[in-house]
Amino acid sequence: MQVKRYTGETIQDAIFKVKADLGPEAVIIDRRKYKEGGIFGFFAKTKIEVLATIEVKTEAENPEEINAIKEFINDVKTEDKDFNSQNETQNNANFNAKEAVQNNYKNDDLKQTKQKKFDLQTELANNKKDNQVKTAKENLSKKIKSVRKSNNQISTADDNIYNYLLAQGVESRFITKFIRELEKEEDFTEDTSFKEKLPKFCNKYFDFESGINLNSKQKVVSFIGPTGVGKTTTIAKVAAIFSVEKNKKVGLITADTYRIAAVEQLQTYSDIIDLPFAVSYSGDKLKDLIDNRFNDCDLVLIDTPGSSWKDQLQLARLKMYTAADFIDETHLVVSMNTKSSDLKSIINKFGSLNPDHMLLTKLDETESYGDLINLKENYGLPFSFLSFGQDVPEDIEAAKADNLRKYLFGDYYA
Repeated sequence: MQVKRYTGETIQDAIFKVKADLGPEAVIIDRRKYKEGGIFGFFAKTKIEVLATIEVKTEAENPEEINAIKEFINDVKTEDKDFNSQNETQNNANFNAKEAVQNNYKNDDLKQTKQKKFDLQTELANNKKDNQVKTAKENLSKKIKSVRKSNNQISTADDNIYNYLLAQGVESRFITKFIRELEKEEDFTEDTSFKEKLPKFCNKYFDFESGINLNSKQKVVSFIGPTGVGKTTTIAKVAAIFSVEKNKKVGLITADTYRIAAVEQLQTYSDIIDLPFAVSYSGDKLKDLIDNRFNDCDLVLIDTPGSSWKDQLQLARLKMYTAADFIDETHLVVSMNTKSSDLKSIINKFGSLNPDHMLLTKLDETESYGDLINLKENYGLPFSFLSFGQDVPEDIEAAKADNLRKYLFGDYYA
């Protein structure tokens, strides 16, 4: 197996070079971003490097396929044996006929007639054999397709979407599952285009209860997550959506007293949007703070301290802002520009706090959106919002299926 390295300005550019060199059967086995040029680390350009190869696969990839091919070979051998036996008998008969003609009839016209009959019989026998072999091959092809489908193998027709999702960073086992579920749709046939069915299927696949749903009762929502994911700015965006666009009364509380800038940042947002704001210095008194200062609010949003997922003590301190019975929802805020391996570690560590939703930020700072599928399959938590910039409140949207499909398959339609 030969592995080659390709670089490009974007992941699509690199994949185009792979396909041009290795063809449509190429498989992406690794990818990374790196900086090139610049001065002392500034003004450097981000480039994409991918490693690709071609896997040479035999037609039969499992014992059932091998058995099917063996049956085909045996059938052909049997047909050849029968054909040869028939041919030999025919040859002997015609030889005797020819000898009789030569001995008893010296007429050239009669010999020509016998020869034409012999040639016609031979041609008919050959045609019969060809048809039998063709039928056997067609049956073999159908049997192998059936075996592959029952063993959840990807066919050649699926390679395009498979390689696209692989380049986006989706785990191979989830790609296979995604394609198989798509093919199980009622109106899906062999001639159906994946692109035609993706919108409807994604609505079903990403069937989340996105956003935050309010009713007549006050809802208290806590936001947790590692440092640097844009949690405070995202909370301000959510507050603006419900206050400005939905005309709800929203209250803001920050428990992030470790960073002075965090308190000032959220207070500035609350002043701009004209929302009640308070600082929680102790989780033990959080309920009293909400009852006294935010009793008339439809929605109360709590900003917790950003914590290192490696620091168990910091994570333990957050429990008072997630485990209390008056906390209705806990949203884990994670950044989409985080390495997939680190993303798994972060979610596994914060999972001890039992979040109800995941809120995804910094979608504008990555070109790979495969973790949208990986996160759904690995953890099953619904996505609440998608954040993709610094502008408040413009750069945020509910994690609806159409929005998720736009990020995941936007380049697939390009």
